[in-house]
Amino acid sequence: MKLFEIWNSSKAWGTLSALKKNPKLAYRLLKYEKKVNSELEACEKHRQACVYEVSGAEPGSVVNIAEGTPEFAVFLKKFNEFLQGESDLDWIGVSLDELIDALDAEIGNVLSENDIELLEPFFTELPKPDLKLVENR
Repeated sequence: MKLFEIWNSSKAWGTLSALKKNPKLAYRLLKYEKKVNSELEACEKHRQACVYEVSGAEPGSVVNIAEGTPEFAVFLKKFNEFLQGESDLDWIGVSLDELIDALDAEIGNVLSENDIELLEPFFTELPKPDLKLVENR
């Protein structure tokens, strides 16, 4: 999973957290969301480091890089390059269909199409690579 998928999903995870769920699913999501939050914190630290690097300001100082400036373009390029990196975060172990069925069981639960799209990578198992032993001859 790419870091940008995690970074972009932050609000969707907040929406999902606020919905009613059965305790078993809620617990699984809570444990997984802690891993997502850890990745988000790492992304935020890197974002801040990019801001300080581009602005030349001391870490910890208040910095504002205005949109449309050359500095903002450099910051955006650096941060987007970082977000193209891979995360070690694996899928949650619950399919998107299972999640939606569980959410539909509770009256009043609503996830927007956008939220579902942003959460989809977390609830989709990626195929495992076919690892075959290669003989040396």
